[in-house]
Amino acid sequence: MQTRDRLPTRIKIGWAVGELGIATYVGITMIYLLFFMTQALGISPFLAGIGLLIPRLWDVITDPIMGMISDRTSTRMGRRRPYLLVGSVLFGASFYLIFAVPAFESELALLAWVTLMYLVASSAYTIYDVPYSSMVAEMTGDYRERTSLTGYKMVAARLGIVIAVTAGPLIFTSRATLTEGFRLMGLILGAYIGVTTLVAFFATARAPQIATPVHSFSLREELAAVLQNRPFRILWIVFLFQNLAIGASATTLIYLITVVMKADAKVVGPLIASGAVVGLLATPLWVAISRRLGKRGSYFIGMGITATMALPALMIPPEWYLLLFAVLMVAGVGDAATQLCPNSMVPDTVEVDELRSGKRREGAIFGAWAFCRKLGMAAGAFLVSLGLSTFGFVSGEATATHQSDQALLGIRIIYSLLPLALWIAALLMLRRYPLSEQQFNAVKEQIAAKSTL
Repeated sequence: MQTRDRLPTRIKIGWAVGELGIATYVGITMIYLLFFMTQALGISPFLAGIGLLIPRLWDVITDPIMGMISDRTSTRMGRRRPYLLVGSVLFGASFYLIFAVPAFESELALLAWVTLMYLVASSAYTIYDVPYSSMVAEMTGDYRERTSLTGYKMVAARLGIVIAVTAGPLIFTSRATLTEGFRLMGLILGAYIGVTTLVAFFATARAPQIATPVHSFSLREELAAVLQNRPFRILWIVFLFQNLAIGASATTLIYLITVVMKADAKVVGPLIASGAVVGLLATPLWVAISRRLGKRGSYFIGMGITATMALPALMIPPEWYLLLFAVLMVAGVGDAATQLCPNSMVPDTVEVDELRSGKRREGAIFGAWAFCRKLGMAAGAFLVSLGLSTFGFVSGEATATHQSDQALLGIRIIYSLLPLALWIAALLMLRRYPLSEQQFNAVKEQIAAKSTL
């Protein structure tokens, strides 16, 4: 019989507040950054896509290394918390700089600024997020308590998305030009990111930690350990397909609304918020369902719901765009599971590696996990930029209502059929995931037995 390793509610809530800033950053950059580059700055979709992709290629290096560094950090504040302190300040400031673009006349100069500042912001995000996320496996070793802790985080993520996607369009459409509006949005939300991420640092001052000795560093050994961790490897691929789908649909939504449906950009915020609110309300339900069906079974159902909801937008007439509210609300139910389940499953893979190697690599595993999420979303946005170019989309603030029929059809296809194919691929891969609650508890028992020898 497993003993529940319960965390105080105040620590769960305080730690989860840090996710508000993360969700704001992810939501704004995923949903509005390509739009900012093509419509506010007039950068071509293909070049804008390249600019979004380069910082994510940088994450190939920084995310795993940040995880390995935090695994080997030893301070009075613990292994992870010093990076929450430093990262929160850098995170908010660098977010603002993405949108504080000087008045360059050259398209390449505009592209270079956004790409460079996005790279800096991505690095600050890594410094904060990898240690922050690693704390799930460090604060509790209980299978179900990790689901509960992740549930708090996912509720905060939903709330953060609601705030970001609602406030974003209200701010960036409040000025004479999109460029001025996005600059103001960057300033306001950058300050918000800095404050909320800092809260998690102070709230976890008394959080428990699973103490482990600092072991010697070998990059080859760390990478090999992650690759040889079969449950993690399968889950990583599933999560990559999922984030490709999310990145593609979220990036395309504002084009679907403003270009195909010819509605105001302010509609995007309430649309996404409606789905996020439903997801927020559904998260506790999925926590309960996962106790009955297991995390993998719940994940299957959630992905099935979300995948199905990709299809209606292919057929909804422009004048009936309000139907998208119903579609996104149903999708929000499934999306709650697709965020809760994988993020509560990945901490369990830490013990799988510990049983094999005798070492705990929360940082390395969550570094690879953070990279997966960022790569998927950025690559999904890049696929959108390629699709827009292929279908003949024309950039510029004045071109929103003057696109060819081919471009309009292309936006629908990119929003619907591309994510559907990716969700199906994720479902097929998830069938191979082997780690149930019983198997996880057996792994923990084997680790305990080894420690007594």
